[in-house]
Amino acid sequence: MKKFFVLVFLTCAFAAIVAACATPAQPQVNFTEPQNNATVASPVKLKWAAQNFRVEPAGAVNTGAGHLHVIVDTPCVAAGQVIVNDDAHKHFGKAQMETELTLTPGKHTLCLQAADGAHVALAGNGMTQQISITVQ
Repeated sequence: MKKFFVLVFLTCAFAAIVAACATPAQPQVNFTEPQNNATVASPVKLKWAAQNFRVEPAGAVNTGAGHLHVIVDTPCVAAGQVIVNDDAHKHFGKAQMETELTLTPGKHTLCLQAADGAHVALAGNGMTQQISITVQ
């Protein structure tokens, strides 16, 4: 019986150590609507999500947090660069998680990009997602 309790104790201790040492999940942003290569009508309903990243209004620069941008028919911005405010770069500085865009018929690329409170593009593989859509 004593061996059983020792075995249970060691198993629990091992599990606690593994959990404490686990690498935290990386932050990620992604479109939830539409899907990549979707054919859609205009206005296009866009929705997105964030994992392990806190979406908050622009302004303050906080670790692990920021807001999102949708970049239309233009490449994603390099990490560390300020995301400009023009017709191609849509800013969602009020922590919005969806929008509608009026797009012309044809093929379009959309880049969802995370930035800090000062609109500086954040580094990390999960901080951008690019999709292609076709508008009818």
